[in-house]
Amino acid sequence: MDNLKNKIIEALKEVYDPEIPINVYDLGLIYEIKVDNIGKVNILMTLTSPTCPTADFIKEMITDAVISVNGIKSVDIELTFEPMWTPDKITKEAREELGFEEDKTIDLGVKNVFYDSKNEEKICFNCGITENQRPIFNASFKKEKIWICALCMTKL
Repeated sequence: MDNLKNKIIEALKEVYDPEIPINVYDLGLIYEIKVDNIGKVNILMTLTSPTCPTADFIKEMITDAVISVNGIKSVDIELTFEPMWTPDKITKEAREELGFEEDKTIDLGVKNVFYDSKNEEKICFNCGITENQRPIFNASFKKEKIWICALCMTKL
C-alpha cells in the first residue's frame, strides 16, 4: 500500500498549479491520501484561496494524474479550508526552487518576511490586498525577481 501511495505522490508532483510554478504536492495543497485495497483513492486537499478560479481544473488534473497510476480504479477528492492553506505549507524543496531563504519561516503575522529594501507598498491587482494587510513575498524564479501575493498566490 505504501508503494502505491508513493506512486500517487509522484503523480501529484506532475500536477502544477496553473498560477504558481509549484506542483500541488510541494505547494502543500494535499492534506491526506487514503488508498483502500480495491484501488479507491480519497484525497483531502485545499486550495490557496477559497475563491480559486482554477479549482475545477486543478481537481480534474489531480484526478487524471492519480487515475493513471497502475492499480487505481477511482479517485474521490474532498476540498477543505480547515485548516486554511498558508505559505508555510510549501515544502523545503519548493521554497528553494522559488528562491526563499532556507532559514526563514513564513509567518503571516509578520508584515513581509521577504521584503526588499525599497519602501514601496505592493498591491495585488488580482485580489486587491496590500502588503499591510497580508504579506506579498519577494522571491526569485528562474533567476527572475517575482512578487507573490500570500492571499491568492498570484504572481505580480
